[in-house]
Amino acid sequence: MPAAELLRKTSFDNQTLRALVKRGLIKLREETVERDPHADEQFVATTNLELNAEQALALNKITDALAAPERAKPILLHGVTGSGKTEIYLQAIRVALERGRSAIVLVPEISLTPQTVERFKSRFAEMHEAVAVLHSHLSQGERHDEWHKIHSGRARIVIGARSAVFAPLKDVGLIIVDEEHETTYKQEEAPRYHARDVAVVRAKIEKCAVVLGSATPSLESYHNATTGKYELLTLSQRVDDQRMPLMRIVDLRQERRKEKIAPILSEKLSQAIADRLEKREQTILFLNRRGFSTSLLCSNCGEARNCPNCSVALTFHRHMARLSCHLCGHTAAVPKKCPECGKDSLIYAGFGTEKVESTVSHLFSKANVRRMDADSMTRKEAYRETLRNFRTGKIDILVGTQMIAKGLHFPNVTLVGIINADLALHLPDFRAGERTFQLLTQVAGRAGRGETAGEVFVQTYTPFSPSIQFARHHDFPGYFQQELEFRERCDFPPFKHAILITVRSAHEGRAKLSAETLVRRLKESLGSEFILGDTTPAPLEKLQGQFRFHILLRGEAIMRLSRLARETLDKLPLPEDVIATVDVDPYQLL
Repeated sequence: MPAAELLRKTSFDNQTLRALVKRGLIKLREETVERDPHADEQFVATTNLELNAEQALALNKITDALAAPERAKPILLHGVTGSGKTEIYLQAIRVALERGRSAIVLVPEISLTPQTVERFKSRFAEMHEAVAVLHSHLSQGERHDEWHKIHSGRARIVIGARSAVFAPLKDVGLIIVDEEHETTYKQEEAPRYHARDVAVVRAKIEKCAVVLGSATPSLESYHNATTGKYELLTLSQRVDDQRMPLMRIVDLRQERRKEKIAPILSEKLSQAIADRLEKREQTILFLNRRGFSTSLLCSNCGEARNCPNCSVALTFHRHMARLSCHLCGHTAAVPKKCPECGKDSLIYAGFGTEKVESTVSHLFSKANVRRMDADSMTRKEAYRETLRNFRTGKIDILVGTQMIAKGLHFPNVTLVGIINADLALHLPDFRAGERTFQLLTQVAGRAGRGETAGEVFVQTYTPFSPSIQFARHHDFPGYFQQELEFRERCDFPPFKHAILITVRSAHEGRAKLSAETLVRRLKESLGSEFILGDTTPAPLEKLQGQFRFHILLRGEAIMRLSRLARETLDKLPLPEDVIATVDVDPYQLL
């Protein structure tokens, strides 16, 4: 037994042990003990499930790609939520392993990793030691041991977030990118890579099959599939003939007319939650905004408590009784009076997941309500414990941000409430509508995955938005077609590539002058086939104490455009405190 354990169970010390060794009564030896992040868990072995016709066809196509990867195109697996994409992944990986190859599985959120790991370790229970996990919530020691397990060849399946695409796995036969549309696959700091695109390139280099899976593929991937660059496989039905959830749109404008202020939960949604609690069914409430109140305003002078480093209002967090900035981490005490006018007239405006949890707990006092967001999931095991408790029925209502929006499979969830569908819809970004459509479809997909049909309530001030209406009818092809027309008309991706240059400095004037000078130089070096935008302040003009200005370049020949942009920047001497960053194919324009 480990010496530390023996000393803990007895009153011995190291001197006693050494004395016993001298007498030849015991032996001491050193062993390498690997830190396993899943050491305390029991995995019950599962077997292959029977596939329906669409699943079987998709698996056959992936198996063909495994057999002749040098001739195969990247595969886009477009399957509605609950159509059994994970089962196809599991069976395809089994085929790859039987052929002596290994596999990488990318998931977009750390919160999805525990459930994904459980499914994979259960399916490959006879060799669960060969499943390695890589994500940022591992301790340094666990990450070290998992990496060495992969590097030494003992691991044959790697599961992880975007950086797992670089895992030093030998003889890769299959790379799977689940929820390929997710923006979390794009790294916002240098190097600004997109894990999905890296996966496609790595598959080409290593001569292996690559599968991109999603219920709501990105426009770029779906366009590649419709033009023949990728192979498109479609799953149009949920497994076991489960019905798609019924989506009901709640017009918050009407709710506001009934009451002076719009309630957090509409009358219809409140009644639906009460019905589910009576039937002992579970509910998910989604709001992609953390905190208790989104701003602190003075009703006398109208001033908001803003972050000193960023162009955003500070969010009030009741659990720590402080104001906090979600961009730079700045925190401040809650003032008793307005710092501007000195009046005692401060009011809390807006709401986040913390307030939703508080309101729901108050309305349904007998229900067990839990919150799942970046504020409540600070402990390493918090994700796993919350998801386990939700699965076993200990939690009735789960309130959360986008970490509960995708990939999770809970058959007893029959109701999903989207508290405010407009949050991301009106952002100054050409992808705002696409992201809203994807998020609504993904969140709605958490409902009705068991025997009981699901229902989704979408609360919105813009009920006639195409993103909301197409999501309501689960019509991805319809949304894709109308969004594609808009993109083509405005010369946006996938018809043109984009490069976003951000010029930033703590001194606003120097940042602006540098950006304007850069635009003049770019005009001289770029040909007429490229579109060059003017210098504009970024939508989030100040971030972490730096003033930011954007320059957007668009064109079809991305290699040439990148080279010209780089050459122009290299020739331009910028002041010491001015930094220019280049993001090719940006995913955030904020």
